[in-house]
Amino acid sequence: MISRSINFRKATILDLSEIVKVNIDTWKTTYRGIISEKYLQNLSYKDKEEKWRQRLENPSHGAIIYVAEIYLHGIVGFVLATLEKYNPILMIPKLERFQGELCAIYIIKDFQREKIGTELVKLVVKYFEVNKINSMITWVLKENPSHRFYEKLGGIVLGEQSIEIGRDRYTEIAYGWENIKNILSHF
Repeated sequence: MISRSINFRKATILDLSEIVKVNIDTWKTTYRGIISEKYLQNLSYKDKEEKWRQRLENPSHGAIIYVAEIYLHGIVGFVLATLEKYNPILMIPKLERFQGELCAIYIIKDFQREKIGTELVKLVVKYFEVNKINSMITWVLKENPSHRFYEKLGGIVLGEQSIEIGRDRYTEIAYGWENIKNILSHF
């Protein structure tokens, strides 16, 4: 159960700096011990700002960003989703049947395990339903302990791919939901 008063809403350009901060800060906590420490230490708010500015000002692929904010704390989490697969180089044939993609979900460490991620996923599911999207995939680094979150939501492992972050290779797992209405039954 959510123990704090949290406002969930669609992101605006005014949220840019807080979204960038959540993005960088969660990478540094979530991926410590997984991704090279040198890479994590070199992450820069300024470098990420332009990428997020583009996503907020000129969303592509039907992209939507929702934020979770708490009074006196600001934005503590966000989710990014698209109506199309964001990664066109997929080599796993069965992924072609999935229409929407949950591209990113980040919650500041101190606010994790308070159902914020669950509420953000609900917003994505509702957005997809309005846009006649019935299925969804997401990718998560294999070593990321947060992959259990997707399993609790009924995500099925569809396959893996190798990606490069910095100069190192990592394995991502694809989770899929053939019917996103089934996600809501897990809440």
